[in-house]
Amino acid sequence: MPSKSSTRIAEPLLGGPVGIHLGAAGRRFASAQATALAAVLGVTTFLALALQGPCLSSGYEQPSASARMCAGPLSTAFLGDTNPEVLGRSHGGAAALAPLEARLVDLFHLFTDDVSVFMVGVLLLNTAGIAALGAGLLVLARFRGWLVAVFASPLILFTLGSTLDPLALALAVWAVVLFVGTPPLRPRGWLAGVLLGIATFINPLALLVLLALTLAGPNPARGLKSRNPRMMLAAATITSALLLVVDLTAIDRIIHWYSDAVDGGSFASILVMAELSDGSVWAPLWIIVSAGVVLAVTVSLYMVRRTGLDPAVAACLLIGGCLLLAPGLMPWDSLWLLPFIALSIRRWWVLIVWTLAEAVFAVAIQLGDVSGFEADKGLDSTFVALFTLLRLLALVLVVIMAGENLYRRGIRGATVTAAPPRRGKEDHADEHDSQRTGRLD
Repeated sequence: MPSKSSTRIAEPLLGGPVGIHLGAAGRRFASAQATALAAVLGVTTFLALALQGPCLSSGYEQPSASARMCAGPLSTAFLGDTNPEVLGRSHGGAAALAPLEARLVDLFHLFTDDVSVFMVGVLLLNTAGIAALGAGLLVLARFRGWLVAVFASPLILFTLGSTLDPLALALAVWAVVLFVGTPPLRPRGWLAGVLLGIATFINPLALLVLLALTLAGPNPARGLKSRNPRMMLAAATITSALLLVVDLTAIDRIIHWYSDAVDGGSFASILVMAELSDGSVWAPLWIIVSAGVVLAVTVSLYMVRRTGLDPAVAACLLIGGCLLLAPGLMPWDSLWLLPFIALSIRRWWVLIVWTLAEAVFAVAIQLGDVSGFEADKGLDSTFVALFTLLRLLALVLVVIMAGENLYRRGIRGATVTAAPPRRGKEDHADEHDSQRTGRLD
């Protein structure tokens, strides 16, 4: 007699747990897999550093920096410049930086005016952030093979020298790890709140990760323990309040962003490139629409919370819905989707389509900035608008696929669909086999 019934063996084909009839991977395989993934991430990070090499040696002055694909908001603000006068781009400059990024610029200005020295510091911080991000995902993810979509992503290539978002994203991912309490780590809700509070002052998208954990904590997917988010919320509030007291310019920056929010990569930027209206007109409208989408997604997740919420899927839906209709969607904003997409979506073709769309747009937006200085050498705004539209369609696909997996995948790969009823001695043996293979890698 077989140890498992034919129905149990066929469960992966019927939508049940994947790999139920396979043996569990040993420690040697898991260690080799983690080493291989770390090597992939190391190669990607090295290529990102190499991309910044020409600017580190020759300077970050425009338009050569954009032509070399190494220009970014931090280097532009340190030089005291602003974004080029191109349709669909924000004014930018030092006033558009996040509070912690602005403090970093001011700190380096105290002892140097060399932008290359400043960017070396930025690259060191972001490299440490990427390493921490990779370590956090290796702890968090069950099916580690999907992490190739993160570790080999061109988003790391094009954002390492742009902003501090790689560091902020690492803080957010480790906040998820500490809140969920993935073995061998114990849950630390207060520390997760502190990390998210700090990350918020680099990119407010960290608030959506906080919201996702708040919704999923008391009602987790199968395989996760229930967590009370009160301590995390209190710690995040106190941390944000302290940073707000230390840096009183944060409110002024929010007001400035409200009038200069339209930037590349968004539907609003396409309308501006079509010369339908000015960016200051579209910015308030798209901010309200984006906030409405976040509210709608939040209400939807709250309504289905009783069936179990996957923190990664919830974060993917909230961030994706916000960015889809946000007034600006630059590559460092898309970076926030990267780890949660890899934890939520189990379709290679979706990940490949989205990765290619992001890579093409990252190149197009830099070449489009060149046209603001030399119109005959840069990329025409028509092509930038076309690549922007294709990228937004890829984002729509990602949000749909993340929603489709809302009830099927847990943050560690476990399905959240109810298991079929089992009876008798044979079914008890089946349950034991399921538990024994519950940590497949």
